[in-house]
Formats: sequence, C-alpha cells, structure tokens
Amino acid sequence: MVAWPKILGGVLVLAAITWAIVEIRENGARSAKTAIERQNNDRLAALIRSAMTTTLALLLTGCGTSGPGSATALRSIVGTDLIGACGATPADQRKIEQTLVGIFAAAVWTE
Repeated sequence: MVAWPKILGGVLVLAAITWAIVEIRENGARSAKTAIERQNNDRLAALIRSAMTTTLALLLTGCGTSGPGSATALRSIVGTDLIGACGATPADQRKIEQTLVGIFAAAVWTE
C-alpha cells in the first residue's frame, strides 16, 4: 500500500525548499542589482564632475592672452624665409637663421 501522507509531506517539504532557494536567489540578485546601480550612479556623478572641471579649465585657458591673432601677424613675425630652405647651402642656412631670429625676438618660442 502507498503511503500517501508521507509522499504528500515529502512533496510539500520539497516545494518549501524550492521556494526558499528561489527567494534567496531573488534577494541576492536584487541586492547585486542595487549595488551595481549604486556604482553606476557614483561613476556618473564622477564623470559629470570631471566634465565640468575640464570645461571650466578649457574656458579659463581660452580666456587668457595669446600670441598673434591672425596668419598675417604670425607671418610678419616669423617671416617667409624658411619656405623652400633645405639647409644644404649657406643661403638655406641663412634663411633658417632669419626665421629663428624672428621667432626669438617676438618671444613666440622660449626654451
């Protein structure tokens, strides 16, 4: 004869264990998801702070004084002697030196 009460009791115990395992896994998944979302929010806040700092630095850098404002002004300082000079002849070397004199005299380049 089949012991139905024992079989039914075993099925109920198995169902309870299964339910407990599923519930534990869901709670673990929920806490892991919360931790990941918290990390993402922290990273987003750090990214926004970094972007704001970078933007401010770039704006402040752009607001300073700078060198010549046009190609014509730069050409008048540096000159056009360097065009076509290879440095192979004394004349080419003089062209290079003339260009450097203009740059050094205007304080465009410093050591």
